[in-house]
Amino acid sequence: MKQGATYLLPENASVVLEKQRYLIDSRSERGSVLVSSADRRRMFLPGKQLDHLLRDGACVLENEHGEVVAAGIEDDSFRYLNQLSSEERKNVRFRAALCYAIHELVGQGLRLSEGILNKPQVRQDICKLAAMHFEGKIAISALRGGSMTRVFPLPKGRTLLKYYRLFEAEHFDPLALQGKHRWKGNRTSRLAPELRPLMTEASKAWLDKRKPPMAKAYQKLKLLLKAENMSRRGRGEAELALPSQASLRAHIDKHVSSIGQQIAREGERAAYNKRGPGSTDLRALMFGELVEIDECKLSILIPIKRPQQPEEGHSSHGTAPKGAEEVVTKRVHLLLMIDVATRMPLAWTLAEQPSADATLELLRMATRSKEREKVKHGCDQNPAPAVGIGKVRNDNGTGLRNREVKEAMAGLGIISVDTRSYHSSDRPFIERLFGTIESELISGLTGYTGNAAGALPGYDAVENAKLPLDALYQILTRYLVDVYSHTAHHGFGMDGRTPYQAMQRVLKEAGMVRPPSMRSRRIHLGGEVKATPTDEGIKACGLPYQSREFQRLRDLYPGKWTVCIDPDHIQAVTVQIEGYVGVIEADLTATYVASLTLAEFVEAMEERRRQAPQDAEVSEYQFVEALRAIEKLNATFEPKPTKGSSFSTFEELEERAQRVTSGIHLAPSTKLLDVIEPGGLMADDPVGALPVGRGLQPALEPEEHLEDETVTAPASASRLGRPDTKGLLK
Repeated sequence: MKQGATYLLPENASVVLEKQRYLIDSRSERGSVLVSSADRRRMFLPGKQLDHLLRDGACVLENEHGEVVAAGIEDDSFRYLNQLSSEERKNVRFRAALCYAIHELVGQGLRLSEGILNKPQVRQDICKLAAMHFEGKIAISALRGGSMTRVFPLPKGRTLLKYYRLFEAEHFDPLALQGKHRWKGNRTSRLAPELRPLMTEASKAWLDKRKPPMAKAYQKLKLLLKAENMSRRGRGEAELALPSQASLRAHIDKHVSSIGQQIAREGERAAYNKRGPGSTDLRALMFGELVEIDECKLSILIPIKRPQQPEEGHSSHGTAPKGAEEVVTKRVHLLLMIDVATRMPLAWTLAEQPSADATLELLRMATRSKEREKVKHGCDQNPAPAVGIGKVRNDNGTGLRNREVKEAMAGLGIISVDTRSYHSSDRPFIERLFGTIESELISGLTGYTGNAAGALPGYDAVENAKLPLDALYQILTRYLVDVYSHTAHHGFGMDGRTPYQAMQRVLKEAGMVRPPSMRSRRIHLGGEVKATPTDEGIKACGLPYQSREFQRLRDLYPGKWTVCIDPDHIQAVTVQIEGYVGVIEADLTATYVASLTLAEFVEAMEERRRQAPQDAEVSEYQFVEALRAIEKLNATFEPKPTKGSSFSTFEELEERAQRVTSGIHLAPSTKLLDVIEPGGLMADDPVGALPVGRGLQPALEPEEHLEDETVTAPASASRLGRPDTKGLLK
């Protein structure tokens, strides 16, 4: 059994020796250095002499207030009760109760000795007094048979005296009575000391990033031991025995920690991700205050159609169909954004390769309503509403860290934080969500490739790649909206609530970051188109837009204007003009497509323009013939010039321009009904329709009469004002 262990002394304790107070300056294996508090005289106690003085009671310890404190427990002993096993804790409480009982009898005048403690009356008194401090049943004598766990037999007098002396020497500390059975046995190594350096050298072959097996290190140990034995034979020394491979493994585990082994074999980055400390702080309190964004290559193959343009040296799975398209099987990337405060998915998109366009689409989706996705993909629950973004944490991915994305975030006032690559603790929530999607959703879909190379040797992912991209996006949307958002989350701060419940609570208590305005979305997240304005307005991506300010600014700022359009909201655009300080908002005049997105509008136009080649030839021939007939008929009635000059004055042009632009119709205003003037409905040549309530309007070009002839307008061509019906209708 181990003897003479060093005591642990309380912090800021002083030693009182022969009525002199000493401060403990230092302690080492050579001894203890004490400094007198009175005259600062130094005294050296060699070896463990201070421990012997404390054990024998020749000196005591006092704290800074002058109170006597315990000297503590030996180094290899447990210092707290909860460090012991449940069985050992019961034994310590039982022995302490016996010592308390003996101490009370000593106070009553009992003389301690082995014989006195073995007397029946004294043992009965000890049992009665100990029962006041111990809840178990105490037996005076050892029992034969039966259960020994419920009854604690009273030891003999020699053992009782040993417990009490130790308890008294340790200043009535119950932990001094803990068992020392764990110190029994031979603790010396059975391996020769000369083998340890050889085993350390051989272990370097295993601690390598190429991750060799343990057999490689064991083989090196054999070679080293063989060379060492040859040298020992030359010196006439005994040869060393070869240890087992398990002994070599135990030697590595003893001298190199598990984290150190992982760093040596897998690298520091991988070890940090797997064995890093992590964090459990609440990083955000408001909805949209902090979001995490990342990209991940999904472990699933899907068929993708693309134009048939074979390249040299390029081969892909799948067969090309008949026509101008070929089908290739490929893994796609998932770009995902999650709110940290609620763990609610804010946006998601699929792309063949991460790019700035995919990330901008992710930002647009997060800052708008996702009701369209809910209706289109048949979701039962409500997705996350439109929300503003305060701060974004992303890694160094090519689709996340680029100029376009950084400029868009800066324009919207979003703080962008670039975290470290291969450090999952910087973005723990989004990394965990990718793992959840992989295990709960992707692993059950057709075309799953497994989470590692060769993980599914009996499953052909290429042959089963039948799930198209649209179907995969629909499945992913249904999972994130209906399943994940309404599944109990037991992460730190979630307390078993679902992300949707956490979002409702956060919106009620802390609020949210307000979404950006539509103008900010169009300027910073939308697309830009260069277009020239006309009298009818301006066209962007085939859509007509009009504004009251266009006609006034068109002459002042000629050339192409910049049109910013939001692909998700095409009802209006923002127009920026070079040299003009203002920003113009233009409305869509083609209201029949106002409810579509830009992608849906383009698809609809492409579908309408698809036609058979033979039908297109017939239509083109008829189109040309009709234009020729119209030009021929128009040439017959070409009027002769009646004006006196070949140009118009500035005042005349300005007046005509005011008349033309004053009646511009803008959507979504309601159009007035048009009617025929009274008496002209059945006429052979009826006059054009007149708006009700506008009265007589001047002609756009006043007729000029020649001096030598008088032109009389027919009666049917006279324009009448509002009929005088006052008092006639009742």
